Amino acid sequence: MSVLISIIIPSYNRANFIGETLQSVLDQTYQHWECIVVDDGSTDDSVALVSAFSKGDNRIQLYMRGESYLSGGNGARQMGLDFAQGEWVQFLDADDLLQPFCVEQRLKLLDDSYDMHLYPTGIFTTTIGDNKIIWNQLVIGEGNQELLLRFLCQDMPWHTGSVLWRKEFLQHIGGWNQELEVWQDWELHVRALLNKPLIRILDTEPDTFYRLHVINSKASKRYKLSYLEGLTRSISYIEPLMNSTIQSPQIREALRFLIFRNCVGNPIRWKKYELFWNYLRLNLRFTTVSKTALIIMFFKYYIASITILKKRFKSTWKIYKKMYPNTTFLKTKSHYNG
Repeated sequence: MSVLISIIIPSYNRANFIGETLQSVLDQTYQHWECIVVDDGSTDDSVALVSAFSKGDNRIQLYMRGESYLSGGNGARQMGLDFAQGEWVQFLDADDLLQPFCVEQRLKLLDDSYDMHLYPTGIFTTTIGDNKIIWNQLVIGEGNQELLLRFLCQDMPWHTGSVLWRKEFLQHIGGWNQELEVWQDWELHVRALLNKPLIRILDTEPDTFYRLHVINSKASKRYKLSYLEGLTRSISYIEPLMNSTIQSPQIREALRFLIFRNCVGNPIRWKKYELFWNYLRLNLRFTTVSKTALIIMFFKYYIASITILKKRFKSTWKIYKKMYPNTTFLKTKSHYNG
């Protein structure tokens, strides 16, 4: 009997893109799949478009987010996960695309002894092939701790669509955190690593593609106080688990500077100093970094950012290396043809 793959798509006001996304699912060379679309209260034509696809092919199933699930992408994803019938699940955003060979390639390389299979994800703006950058370089042989360090340095090794999940493992770690609206995929992937999954990294041709520059995405609102509040909540959810499971000083230091980089460094880089002080007034709490430590780092980094000092000390001052870690995220060119 062939393996059923569940493709889960959360949708909110993506009428401009979701038709193309669903067509990329229909174009799969492997046929035994189900596609679960969970609409989160769209006010555009998204529901009508998905309904038309569903009537044309009953493997595409449309659901309205239920009242027992929180509003937002994670609530929709979690509902899709709960409804999925496949042993293996893949998440796809409503504006991203699959290559026709995606599911077939993943199944050919499937190994039941693993909890997660990781595949390269490509980048595009309008059509696949208009951008040769991949999401990041997956390195065969990297272990969970090395991958965790990359996430903490914001060198995110994989995208949401890069993973083929064993449904049982994803449910075991609690699925998607519906309380989050910012960095929700980051939080899930870090939490997964902290639960010590068996991971298989595959160096294949990219089979999923992430669309850049989508208006109204959460990332486009990063200069807002609500964005800082949201990422703080995401980090705060994984802090206790990390502190109880990780002893590495390098990992703990990377976590501290993840907080400094985003809550202190970003407002300074953006020259939105009032954003930092307004953020402090929210009275949010980390277990890893105190409010006093945030203030001290603000003044240290502000001094370090002064042009004349920056030119003089940038190559030797350790603060720069920690606040600006080297990454290959959204910088690596694809070495595949096509």
